[in-house]
Amino acid sequence: MLTIGYSALGVSLPLFVAHGTGLFADQGLRVQMRGYPTAHPLVEDIVDAGVPCGGFVAFPIALHRHVRSRPLYYACAVAEDLDNPISFLLLRKGSGIRSIEDLAGRRVGVLPTKAYREWLKVLLARAGLGYHQAKLDKTCKCMTTCGATGASKVPIERIVSIDDVLPYETAAALRSGRVDAIFTNDPGVTDAVRSGVADIFGDRPILPSLLGSPFLFGSFVFDSRFVAERPDEAHRVIAALDEGVRVCQQDPAEARRLATKYLPRSCGDLRDGLGRPVFLTSRQVDVARLQATTDLLADGGMTGGRIKMAPWVMSADTVLSPRPDHTRRQSPDYAEPATSCG
Repeated sequence: MLTIGYSALGVSLPLFVAHGTGLFADQGLRVQMRGYPTAHPLVEDIVDAGVPCGGFVAFPIALHRHVRSRPLYYACAVAEDLDNPISFLLLRKGSGIRSIEDLAGRRVGVLPTKAYREWLKVLLARAGLGYHQAKLDKTCKCMTTCGATGASKVPIERIVSIDDVLPYETAAALRSGRVDAIFTNDPGVTDAVRSGVADIFGDRPILPSLLGSPFLFGSFVFDSRFVAERPDEAHRVIAALDEGVRVCQQDPAEARRLATKYLPRSCGDLRDGLGRPVFLTSRQVDVARLQATTDLLADGGMTGGRIKMAPWVMSADTVLSPRPDHTRRQSPDYAEPATSCG
């Protein structure tokens, strides 16, 4: 039995499709799915608790542990662009917020992951605002690089207090006035807007506008020890995911319908989901673009250092080199060989 972890978010649709339609079974795999509220505790369990693989995971989360603990492998990808958003800044109806500058002195929610904290810090800093983490959710305690940014240089009235808000809490947090805005993704976004408690800020997706379009958001990840010890199973997982991605590309409405059983019960209906992630099969991932994206994240202080990505990108036909020592910590720019056929 192979345990596969999943983040209970709209970015994980190919994984839901692969499991829900028997694609793993078609590859001869007996799979047990293990759900997580976000990708952050999922990656912690991949690195620290023996979960072999899971997804989908935003790159700052995975790369942070890749650098500090041991390497991970990456397969398939999810992206957003100016026409297909994943991430949204939601505003509480009646909040009076018209610009990012209006967030000064307010309490703002964030999906409790390293990725969304880091991206929110960039968004606020570009408006001359400081970031102060006021409430820390137990599912994501990585504050070694997630602390207040530039707060000592920003007047107190321009500091934004940040609360972690899980997806199922999104609508309630806005309705109650606990926060005036939330930076997050589906399923929380669709649920809050559908409930009538939130408006979407702006007319352009946040991350593609900040960091370039298309923006490679994340991927499915494997523990490098699992890949070294059971490479055939890893390849069969990727083959099933590739088929799941194709379903998402060809029939996204069906993929969103299949997601319901894997998402929080209170916000699991994505039939009219506002998020429109773009999924790529393992062979469609452009390694050069991925390298540029991860370099951008590293240079922004979000991951702990640059990593040469090509050796860690897998497809269904990747040929692995003889087994390296995957127990040691990965240092920036260090790479161990894996090559792709054709």
